Amino acid sequence: MSLKFMVKTLGCKANYSDGQLLEVGLMKQGLVPTHDPAEADYVVVNSCTVTNEADVQSQKMVKDALKKNPNAKVIYTGCAAEVDPELAMKIPGIAAVIGNQNKDKAADLIADYIQESSKPAILGGVTNYDELISRHPTDREWAMPDSAMDEVLKLNPGNTTYRTRVFIKIQEGCDSFCTYCIIPYGRGPARSLSLETILDNIRQLVASGIQEVVLTGTNIGDYGVDWAKESKIDDLIEAILTQTGLKRLRVSSLDPTEISDRMIDLMEKHENFCPHFHLSLQNIQPRILKLMKRKYSETEARSIMDRFASMKRKPFVGMDYITGFPGESDDDFKESLEKMKGLYWSRMHVFPYSERSGTPATRLPEVVPVSVRKARARELQALSLDRLISVYRGNERKTVLNSVLFESPVKGPDGTMNWISGYSPDYQRVIVPIRNGIELQNKIVDVTVSQWVVDRQSGEVTWMGEWSQ
Repeated sequence: MSLKFMVKTLGCKANYSDGQLLEVGLMKQGLVPTHDPAEADYVVVNSCTVTNEADVQSQKMVKDALKKNPNAKVIYTGCAAEVDPELAMKIPGIAAVIGNQNKDKAADLIADYIQESSKPAILGGVTNYDELISRHPTDREWAMPDSAMDEVLKLNPGNTTYRTRVFIKIQEGCDSFCTYCIIPYGRGPARSLSLETILDNIRQLVASGIQEVVLTGTNIGDYGVDWAKESKIDDLIEAILTQTGLKRLRVSSLDPTEISDRMIDLMEKHENFCPHFHLSLQNIQPRILKLMKRKYSETEARSIMDRFASMKRKPFVGMDYITGFPGESDDDFKESLEKMKGLYWSRMHVFPYSERSGTPATRLPEVVPVSVRKARARELQALSLDRLISVYRGNERKTVLNSVLFESPVKGPDGTMNWISGYSPDYQRVIVPIRNGIELQNKIVDVTVSQWVVDRQSGEVTWMGEWSQ
């Protein structure tokens, strides 16, 4: 009987890309994927360590997996495993730990571990960091991003997510060393795939029926800096749009200064470049940006949002924002709140500052109480929901949303799973009833919309409608 496994991922899109590739590697080793934890012989937890809270959530994922299946062996990988493998080995129930530097060999290491039936162990070349400083460790060789995304479709064609949208990791690592972030230590220096490798990969995905690709990485604005000494993200985007036949392209997080006039011009010119940006803003106050060691100013952040507002193809603009960072006074917060009200954006992913042990930010004075951080986050989240509602309200006169890509079944307003969800190019969420067993998944269709509904608990707004053939 074949051994079964499941991969559970926490964190960023780059981590989800890693999880997809790890599933492929384990299937190539003869293991069978399952979505039922009770069936899994092995559960791989692909961890996040961006904050102490992320560590807690990663460890909770281990606990939950073992609660559902006490007989499963849990293998811990991802950024938390890379940064502190010895601590990871102390998590109750961990069978093995694999760091990010051996990500390209993770499936082989797991297969060897299974064959040897070893005792709990750290697999591969992982070493703890005794002290974090603003440079990459010199005692490691970091793997290049894996480029075998087409294997996902060959080995797991029935996986609905992969058949619809694929995250392509075009680069790995980060050289920025923001004061609150530990990720450069968990993922290493910036390194990128070649343009031709990515184009070939996307062509294979298109041939397999993929409709949408999301370019992701640790810091995709640094794409190409390791081999071209400057960012080549715009060259890559233009090549994908003009040389692959891909129906829809999206890009993941970019800093304000990484979105160029050329990139915006490409979005205006090419229908297959979805009008959707995710801005890695983090804060708007100049003093806080300096304390965070961000590489842009308030003026530059305002400039790009003004540029969005002037576009003919108005983009959906999501953004990340941290509140309660050390040194953020009540006046700073009130001022930033008013500033954000006057800028162009669509949705804000708000994070109350959470310490990450070992980072420079934990040594800053004027620590904001946790209760204040959470209260400020609630105010920003309310602002975000109001803004998102205004985006949908601005489209109320529309009776049809064009080119909605449907992805997967969801629970509808009647409590059944007889509904399917999808997104328009400008990232408006839509659900429609599934009719007569017709397969909508991975189809791009027009939807006649009737109303939109607000889920205040999740902060989600959704169109409801009927699709037309």
